[in-house]
Order: sequence, then C-alpha cells, then structure tokens
Amino acid sequence: MRSPSLWEARIMDTPGMPPYARLAEALRQDIATGSIDVGTRLPAHRELAAELGLAVGTVTRAYAVLEREGLVRGEHGRGTFVTGDDAGATDLVDLSVNVSPPALGAKVLRQALEGLPQTLPADVLSTYPEPAGSPRHRAAMAAWLTRQGVGASADRVLITHGAQHAITVALIAASASGGSVFTEHCTYPGALHAARQAGQRLVPVATDELGMVAEALDAALRACGRGGSRTVYVTPTVHNPTGATMDERRRRDIVQVCRDHDVDIIEDEVYSIFRPDGLTPLAALAPERTWYVNGLSKSLSPSLRVGVLAVPEAHGARARAALQTTTHAVSPLMAELVVRWIRDGTAEDAAMALRAESEERLGIAAAVLGGYLPFVPSGGFHLWLPMSRQRAEESERLAARAGVLVTPSREPMTAPGGEEGGIRLCLGGAAESALSLALGRLRVVLEGGSPHGWAG
Repeated sequence: MRSPSLWEARIMDTPGMPPYARLAEALRQDIATGSIDVGTRLPAHRELAAELGLAVGTVTRAYAVLEREGLVRGEHGRGTFVTGDDAGATDLVDLSVNVSPPALGAKVLRQALEGLPQTLPADVLSTYPEPAGSPRHRAAMAAWLTRQGVGASADRVLITHGAQHAITVALIAASASGGSVFTEHCTYPGALHAARQAGQRLVPVATDELGMVAEALDAALRACGRGGSRTVYVTPTVHNPTGATMDERRRRDIVQVCRDHDVDIIEDEVYSIFRPDGLTPLAALAPERTWYVNGLSKSLSPSLRVGVLAVPEAHGARARAALQTTTHAVSPLMAELVVRWIRDGTAEDAAMALRAESEERLGIAAAVLGGYLPFVPSGGFHLWLPMSRQRAEESERLAARAGVLVTPSREPMTAPGGEEGGIRLCLGGAAESALSLALGRLRVVLEGGSPHGWAG
C-alpha cells in the first residue's frame, strides 16, 4: 500500500502562465522552502488532477518538468518522490540578452551555403574586398532599404559589421570628439558606450509612451547653445529599452526641431520590421541630415554581423573615412548570404514569422505582468518596467535569486547616476514555457514576495 502524500496540493495563481507551469512552479517553491520534505511521495497523477480540477496530462507534464530538473523522480509502481539531488535548485532563465527567437532553420542555412559558389566570383577570397562593400552588395542593400521606406541610392550605402558598428561609424563621422550627443534618457547601451568611447558628451532627453519628446529635445538643444558639435541619436521604432514607437506627428516634430537647430540625426531602426504601416522613417523625412542605421541581426539571426548605414549625400567621404578607421571590410561571404536571403524572399519570410512570434510573446508578458507595464509595445522582443534606480537594483537582485536574469538597471541609462531606473526584459531568447515561468517569478518579486522562500 502506498504511503500517503504529505503535500498540501496547490497551484500558482499566475495569469498567462500555462497550467502545467503553474503547478510545476508551486511544487518547485514548496520543495525549495522545505514545505515538502525530501522523500515525500507526491499525489498520483489522477488524484492530483481531480483535486485541483486539472487534466491528467497537465499533471503528467508538470511532473516531467520537475523530473528533468532533478527535483523529483518517478518509480514504476510506487509513484513520484521528491529527491535530495539538487533540491531547491532553480532553472536559470536569462531575460537579459536582447535576441530574437530563431528565424532560420538548418535546412535554409545549408541550402544557402551550398549555393554560394554559384554566386560569388572565384577570386573573391584572393583579394581585399572594398571597404564599403562591393557595388553589387550595396545595390542589393539599397533595394532592401527602399522596401523599408528609405530611398537611399547605392552610393550612399555602407555595409558594416552589424548595426552596432554602423552606430559607431555614424557617431565618429557626424559628431566630433568633445561634441554633444542628445538621446533618450535611457537608450541602447551599445550607443552609449560608443559615444563615451568617442569622447562625446551625452545629454539625456525626456521620453513618454511615444519616445523622445520633441519639446524636451528643443529645450535641451537651446540650453546647450550652438557652439560645438551637436548630434541627435534616436530610436523612433520599438525603442530600446522602452519599446516605444513614435507616431507620424512625433516623427515630424522631431525632424522639425532638428532642422530648427541645424543638427544631424542618427536614426537607429534595427526594428524596422515591426514599424506599423503608415509611419515614415526619419531618413525619408529629412534625408539631408539623417544617418540611417539598420541591420539583420534582429530580423534574421544575431550571428549575422551585417549592418547598413545610409549616409546624408553631403557626408559620404567623412562616413567612408570613419568606416575605414574601424574596420577594413565586411566579409563578402557573410554579405553574400544576407543579399541572397533578401533577394529570394527568405528575409521577408523570417520577418513575418518574427512579427507573429512577437505578438504572441508580448501577449504572454502582458497577461502575466499586467499593471506593471506602462504600455505594451507594438512589436519587438523587449519590455521596460520603469521604477526608481534603487527599486530597480533591488528587483534585479531578487529576480536573480529567483532564477531570472534581467538587464542590469544601470546599463541603458544615459545619466547612470540619476534617480530614474527600470528593468528591461528580453523576451526572445527563452523557450515559451521558460518565459512564462520566468515572468511569473518576476511578478512575485514585483509584488514584494520571495518566489522561493528567500528573504529579501
């Protein structure tokens, strides 16, 4: 006769988390806190399903998850028991790295690699490539930008080692060392690092649910005065980290402010595949002063280090000089892969799949985190939870103890010593089941609880 289970059956009440994950998390917490002793037999599948009003398959799946984690073991004919191996351990879910879910399968990659010898000249590996990219590759990227709403000719296009490299080149060429770069009060950490490395002064500009506020930018530029180099770095589409997207009026207002003060714009639009219909890139509104940055890492693969910088017509020589000080050229093999996928429709197919995946993951996050989000972005794979710097740092620490890594709160802050802060959550890297679990744990942290019984 089986010994009775001593566990008081329960399931987490976490909106948006699948039932099996909610059950697994309840058990995981109770094992970690010692509410269930090692060696305890858990209720039989049918028994627990009936008690909690679940399907038997839901219980089976939850037990299987815990068994893979080493927290329980199933013994044929006897039942499922809490083990002593790694009891209390927590699967670590990394929500700190801003990558998209996989969009390219092994078959697509294999076919593309097999086709390279038919499209590349035989002598491509026996000479140095052109620093800005071959004319054929630049023409293909210019055509791709045209489909993105940016009508840049091939002679205005530079191919770079990803969008981060394009930002660095634009900062070097558009803003002198010692100059001022005006940007959102929190923004992409890579741009902040590049500006600091180039010896440029960062000036934070207030934002709202639509991104950079035009009136705040105007005030900041007036306060700075017209002496010295001044440049505006801005992300109008799915801003990183807040997820804000400017409407058409805001875009035109930002451009007008920049024209009034005669400053150049560096437009970061790596998330252009998520730009809603009817919105115009700043580069199309002000091509004479906009350095347009894009890349394929967010829409095809993080390992595709191919970006593009479309430069204002009058600044081509400066841009090429800055490009050559930072690298000689992008590998023609990598550029050829990207061009091939653009031309055969693979890039657009991947973009469509990512848009659908983004909608699903943002929906999960909205269901779980609810009122903690000021708004849900129109696309992309990251969210921003604004809060004081102190609370953000404490929440970051408690989340890590609960097995959830988030972007360090100081990383995206333009003025890191201020009182403002927040937590960025990156939704693309984890499997959906792990994402739901991690968001549920984070909600407990935000509610002031201790997801695994830890003090905090």
